[in-house]
Amino acid sequence: MQSLIEKYRTVLVNLVICAIVLIAYILKNASAAPVKEATFTAAPAKKEKESEELKIVEKVFVDVKGEVVKPGLYEVRQGDRLKFVIDRAGGFTAEADKKVINLAVKVSDEMMIYVPKIGEIETSQQIMAPSMPGNDSEKGRININTATKQEFETLPGIGPAKASTFIQYREEHGQFETIEEIQNISGVGENTFEKLKEYIYVQ
Repeated sequence: MQSLIEKYRTVLVNLVICAIVLIAYILKNASAAPVKEATFTAAPAKKEKESEELKIVEKVFVDVKGEVVKPGLYEVRQGDRLKFVIDRAGGFTAEADKKVINLAVKVSDEMMIYVPKIGEIETSQQIMAPSMPGNDSEKGRININTATKQEFETLPGIGPAKASTFIQYREEHGQFETIEEIQNISGVGENTFEKLKEYIYVQ
């Protein structure tokens, strides 16, 4: 019997060693698991950054004047409709001429919005109903890169024929770089520019 134990002692020792090595290997792999966990902890940071970028909305300032309840400077989002801005200003007063205001217009930075009184703008201009408020030749300015033919006609001394030349020039040469460029239009000289420069801008 003793000889039998002696015979298999070496085998038993080898089995014990193998078991110890196997246990050590399992423990080593278990300790490496947190590496995978660390990969997941980094993901929320990236997701949070993307979320912050989506929240960034360009803010612009517009100046509201005339027949609104609370005239003043308002901070709104780029591309907001004019109706939203008018509502922010408390809405129209009882004397506001709403017919000349296009509430669907999208506002942009540095835009001056003027709401005239009833009868303040001539009937012919009321019918044309300029799409950008504040185009009254005494109170506001128009962006000559986006103005319509009707809006050009609201400028002092500009009739239908002359307004068409502005549109034609813009279609042929692209947007105006400066307001002085209108002097390149046939029939618009230095004298005409002097009359118009206070009522126009480029953007």
